[in-house]
Amino acid sequence: MSDRAARLASHRSSGDPVHDQAQLLAWRRRALDQQLPAAAFPAGTSAPSLVYLCAAMFIVVAAVLGFAVNAQRGVLPAVVDSQRDIVSKLVSSIRLDVGTRRDELTRMVQARGEMTDADLLSKVITDGRNISGASVVETGTRRVVAAKGAGLPLDLLPAELPIGTAIAVTDADGPLLIYGIALDETRALLATQPVTMRNLRLNPDAGHGIHTVTSDGTISLMQGANAVEPAHLPTVFHGLASSDSRQSRQVIVKEWSDRRLLVTSAPVGDTGLVIVSLLTSKVSTGTSLIKGLVLGLSLLVVALLSFWIMRLSLVRPVRTLLNQAKADACGAVTANRRKLRIREAHRVARALALTSGDRYPSDKRWRPTVLQGLSVALAVAFLWPMGAVVVALQAAEPTIPVQLLRDEESRVEEASNALGNLLDGGLATVSRVSYGVNVSDLPKVAERLDREVGTEPRLRSLYLVDRDGTVLASAGRKPLRTVQPLPGEVGIHLDGTVDRLPVVYAYRQMTDGYAIVGEYDPDRLLGQVRRVNGRARVVDAELRTILDSEGFRAFQPLQGDLARQAAVEALPGVTVGRSQTADGDPALVAAAGLTTPATVTHLEWAVVIEQDVAGLRLPELIEGRWMLLTAGAVAGIALLTHAWQLFIFVRPLRRLAYFADRMSDGTIELPVPPQRHDDIGAIAMCLEICRQVRHTGSARFGGALRLRGGGADRTTVLPRARSAAAGSRGTKG
Repeated sequence: MSDRAARLASHRSSGDPVHDQAQLLAWRRRALDQQLPAAAFPAGTSAPSLVYLCAAMFIVVAAVLGFAVNAQRGVLPAVVDSQRDIVSKLVSSIRLDVGTRRDELTRMVQARGEMTDADLLSKVITDGRNISGASVVETGTRRVVAAKGAGLPLDLLPAELPIGTAIAVTDADGPLLIYGIALDETRALLATQPVTMRNLRLNPDAGHGIHTVTSDGTISLMQGANAVEPAHLPTVFHGLASSDSRQSRQVIVKEWSDRRLLVTSAPVGDTGLVIVSLLTSKVSTGTSLIKGLVLGLSLLVVALLSFWIMRLSLVRPVRTLLNQAKADACGAVTANRRKLRIREAHRVARALALTSGDRYPSDKRWRPTVLQGLSVALAVAFLWPMGAVVVALQAAEPTIPVQLLRDEESRVEEASNALGNLLDGGLATVSRVSYGVNVSDLPKVAERLDREVGTEPRLRSLYLVDRDGTVLASAGRKPLRTVQPLPGEVGIHLDGTVDRLPVVYAYRQMTDGYAIVGEYDPDRLLGQVRRVNGRARVVDAELRTILDSEGFRAFQPLQGDLARQAAVEALPGVTVGRSQTADGDPALVAAAGLTTPATVTHLEWAVVIEQDVAGLRLPELIEGRWMLLTAGAVAGIALLTHAWQLFIFVRPLRRLAYFADRMSDGTIELPVPPQRHDDIGAIAMCLEICRQVRHTGSARFGGALRLRGGGADRTTVLPRARSAAAGSRGTKG
């Protein structure tokens, strides 16, 4: 038997109609599956619901972990954060002062000229602020050549003298900073400066104290009290002498069941000096882990319920409909057709049955649409976010710890002192420039003013005025001060006639009636108050806003009853703090009068700092933030998945149901557009095949005439064309 005869014999019918029909259906199904689009992620109808469930489970885990991490016993995180900020700001000011002193000493040495060692030492102690002693030392033999003021502790210095830098040591009087400046190849100037720091408003009930630790491990109490016996301090401060980064740790004392020691430290550059804050604080249990578990479990239940409704409304009907559509498109006989509970799926299933020659059972009961089902799933998904928001808003208000209030008062005093020192520094510059000014040589005056403005960032402009206030020579930006006589001989003044921004200027009159005026840069003034966490405002005696760290319009009334009350009490020159509003709500407001230095007292200004309590790391607030955060995330995921299903699946399914209704009504001439390359598109293609079979004949079973194109494209059945090779073989036969 030839090969062709063998192939023909293998394709002959077996004589069993049932077997032949099964093979035919299997062949049609393979051909159909090869043409229908494969709905891979994220095209499948199950993708949105799965994304929703996975995202909800991730949020459940994140929420429980968030509560668990913050449920540990210890000092309140808000107190820890506050102490870190206090110590960092204190170290920053000391480091800045160290750099300034080193630069001043370097300039003195470079400008000494033919000055003798004794004259240089006298100048260093006289002009160098807080310099208590100075010595000229031979660098090789460490022999003191000349000395003035406090003695130099040579025995405490390392083998290599600190040339070009500064180191910290501790003698009998306390910690010292030693500056070393090279005079020549064999000699160096060593200057000593006692370590000082601004007064802080410490909490005596907590035994709050500020200590210094030098590289040799010596501990000195600078302010406040010892929270523990001095003999235990080396144990508490273990390892801090050699630290080179900020640290914050809690020390458990066995005898204290409800308190812990909080040790916060930071090094002052590379000087070997470490500033340490030590206090006792109550132990907090943190957030409630039980509440976190309850919230996570409730979210999981709601998410599963919403996921189940999504599956019932969209995924299951579409899958059932797709399986039936594939069977109908292959010509399979369905004895019992499942009734679908979703209206659009029911309409398409009815059209499939009618075009396949079956009678679809009549059922006139009400069925929800897919949009209604998904809307119910969305409403269920929103139950948890709404409940979480209600629980968060009804939670008990936290109590502001006393330690936070004391720290806030320290911050407002620091901001007040920094602003006062900046204003005083500008006045000192103006006073220095006024000496030796020759009014008759205005070009030379302008040249000097320009040179001074270039080295003085605090001033935006510097100019010479006559008795009437008219500008004769200026440098920097255009003066904003109103042309008028100066209010006195020397001082700092606010020009109240300019309402666009605060024009603050320093002035000093000379003997001939002329004066030097320097206008402060508002951005530099704002920079001082913006260094403080929270909203900082500077107000005058009329409670008008002069500066505001969050942006402002000059001379607007101070807003907030608590802030106004604190400002009124602070204007006489005191520091006040408030932790509650008149209604008993938590708040954190502190105010301090601008009284230091004395040159700014007459301004009658006050600095007011207001913290956002919601941003503090208190257990009650952390719980509320976690609940609101998870509620927002859940609501966002629910809306996203609902929009995904609405635009990607619901609308195409409704359009398909419209075409199915037309076919059910007997209109089978118009083709069904494939719409999309997903599950809905596959159903549409199967419905189109059934329409073609109904319209043309059973030859169309298992085939799809097109996989791409627009909905308006027409389908035309072309006659089968015989190939030339087939024709020639037929002729030969």
